[in-house]
Amino acid sequence: MKLSPFKSPWHFDNFRTDEEGEYAKIVGVFEGDWTDEITKLRGDLSEHFGDKAYNKQGYNFAANEVSKGHILEDAENPDGKPDARIFSHFKFKGYESELPKIEAMTQFFQYNMDKPFQKKLDEQMPNDQLMWHIDNLPGNPRKERVLSPDFKYQEPDAVRFLIMLEDWQPGQIAQFGNIVYTQWVAGTIFAWEWSTLPHVTWNGSWHRRMALQLTGHGSEETWRIIRAGSKDSKYKI
Repeated sequence: MKLSPFKSPWHFDNFRTDEEGEYAKIVGVFEGDWTDEITKLRGDLSEHFGDKAYNKQGYNFAANEVSKGHILEDAENPDGKPDARIFSHFKFKGYESELPKIEAMTQFFQYNMDKPFQKKLDEQMPNDQLMWHIDNLPGNPRKERVLSPDFKYQEPDAVRFLIMLEDWQPGQIAQFGNIVYTQWVAGTIFAWEWSTLPHVTWNGSWHRRMALQLTGHGSEETWRIIRAGSKDSKYKI
């Protein structure tokens, strides 16, 4: 049974126009004020890693530092390079009561918590980028690799959301397949066929770009939200 409304795999045609909802879409916008929670997160990140050090993706640096506390855990470097400049991916640990608005966003999607679930903070620094890639597939994504019988597809109920926690700043870009998104407002929710769809983000602005990434196994309600939602859907937080 196909749960996802998105097509898979992507066509890998650089000049084909992708339609909203075909491979990716804006599911809606959370409305509320969580600036105090962002301030707290940034303060804790700077305290543990220094003002910019936590944006470096080493094999052991961040993970070792964080193991001394309860706050965050560094994620694997998807490019396999210790000095790669990519997203700062950090998992939340023991933060639910201190971040009620962000926790409410998480609970909204009604993931199936009987299966593995992951919540990460994505803080992208000015002039940082995450190159054209497919999640969990290192290197330059090619059609031959995705269509290979050895390619590992995600389980059919697996789903990922990216929630932009701050208003867009000129120079910030998110591209999923052949759709380029800009001018989002704080709370904008993206969903995409993340197991086979190439995408890229770049922060060419003078501001940090913070987002919340949720990955897990969707319930029937999760998929209903994706199918019914649009850029005009508003959700109070």
